[in-house]
Parts: sequence; C-alpha cells; structure tokens
Amino acid sequence: MFVEGHQADGRSPGRGSVPAERRPKPAAAVCAGVEVGLLADRALHDRAAGQIVAVFERSFYAVIDGIWICVGQTGIGSGPLQVLGDFRWPGLTVGDPVRIAGSMLWVAGAPLANLAARLVWAPRAAPHWSMSSLRRGLDAVDAVWGGDLISEGLAVAGSGHVPSDASLLVRAAMPGLAALGRVLTGSDADADREPGLAGLIGLGPGLTPSGDDLIGGALIALAALGRIECRDALWGHCRPLLDGTNDISRIHLRAAALGYGAAALHAAIDATMRGEVAGFRRALTALMEIGHTSGLDAFAGSLIVLRHALRER
Repeated sequence: MFVEGHQADGRSPGRGSVPAERRPKPAAAVCAGVEVGLLADRALHDRAAGQIVAVFERSFYAVIDGIWICVGQTGIGSGPLQVLGDFRWPGLTVGDPVRIAGSMLWVAGAPLANLAARLVWAPRAAPHWSMSSLRRGLDAVDAVWGGDLISEGLAVAGSGHVPSDASLLVRAAMPGLAALGRVLTGSDADADREPGLAGLIGLGPGLTPSGDDLIGGALIALAALGRIECRDALWGHCRPLLDGTNDISRIHLRAAALGYGAAALHAAIDATMRGEVAGFRRALTALMEIGHTSGLDAFAGSLIVLRHALRER
C-alpha cells in the first residue's frame, strides 16, 4: 500500500481514478540539480507538453505526450518515473499545464527545473550471484522478516509460510498467491482460474494497493534473475486485469513489467541475491520508508520469487 511519499493515511483512490489534494506552496523557484528516472527521461524533450493528473504534499504526477512522470522532493526516493529535486512550487491543481521549453520544465505557467544537467537514474545491472550467495541473503532476510515488521499489508507472504491467523487481507490474497506460484512453476495455464491473479490486482487500500505492489516486486525479481520468459508470462496474465486498479498503480506495474521499480527495492533484491547482509539491512531501512507498507509488500513479492529460485535448484 503506497500512500504518496512517506504519508500513510490509508485513503484509496478507487478504481481508475486518483484523488488530488492541494496544499498552498511558496512561489516556484528554479531547481538546477535534478535527477530523473530512465522512463521519465523519455518525456523530457523540447516542446513536450501535458498536464498534471494528481497532486500530493511532496509530489505530483503529470502526463506529458502520453508518458507519466512523478515530480517530487528528493526524499521520496529514486525510481523510473521520478523527476527529483529540491523543488518549491505554488499551489497546484489537476489540469495545470506542464511543458518543456528548451531545457526548462514549466509547471502551471512558471519555470520549475532546469533539466540541462539532469542525472538519469537507472537500476544497476543484474548482480552476480550464486545459490550459496542467495541462500546467505535469504538467511539474512529470515533473521528479521517477522513480528511487527510483517504484521501489515501482504509482507507476511514473503516469509514462505502464511500463518493460520493471517489477516483478512492476506486471506483474500491466498488464491492470487497460489496463482502466482503456478506461474513460477510453469503451470501458468491455470493462473487465470478464478479468482486467480485477479484476486491480487487492486487488492488493498492506498494509492498502490498491496496486491499490486507484491506483483510488481515479483516482476522485478524475475527480471533480476534473468527469468524473462517467466516475467513475461506473469505480465501476460496481469495485463488484461489492470482495469481492476487505479491509474497510478497501473503505471507503476507497467514499469515493473519492464524490470524497473523503486531504487530501494532494487537494492534489497540485489543485496539478497549477492548475500550481502549489511547491504540488505540498509536496503530494508529504505524499503520501510516507502509508503505505509508498499516497500515491504513489493519486497514480499520479490521474496516469493527468490525463494522459488532457491527451491528449484
């Protein structure tokens, strides 16, 4: 469950729509030190234009020439859709214009960022790993993956064992988790069996529901393992189901289908595969800062995939 930035008010945007909340801001100031995600970078060319589609306290989403971007404060963390900087903007509303003129990003008629020297973020190449390093990494995960840490959302699904007293949300996810397991084992012809993966898409409250986060984490872990055929099979089952969630969650799932997600999630997957205990602990701290449960929900999906990879060898 992702609620913009580090907020956690539990509001759900509903199917196919996203709420906009407005807070007054100081006058816009031009920011020169900007980091952009590799997918957002495709939108930031001269004469590109669009509009704001959702506004939150520390970020806003815009669609520019059909490409979604998330413009926000550096603290929300790197990712494929982000445009990050020490931004200040006035009160914004859905529908405000966004455009690129030369190297300048204009928002609501005011210059916001100079993109000339922007840095483009992309995840690191897939890590070098072995079964022994993965086992060591999962041992490090198991040392902390319990108790209050996994008491909300779908994080407990990453533990490899769902307790009998699991929450209503986790119990509602069980058919979808079983369908995910069938895709991972190659018996994906049954993955669409009702309710199947449709039981995960849109499941849970928040801007990105827990079920979507878990699926996204699984897609990214499959890409990291080099299991592209399995990733594409999973996405092939999920893509027709995307009407079951909201616009913003949909675009994050599409990014995950390409192998891209939050930098903290990539760091956690990489550290686990490499068996880097200290690196995993740092990544876990960053994951805990993503939404209310979104970071942990996404990593739970990754853990399902990583545990399966260890079992099948």
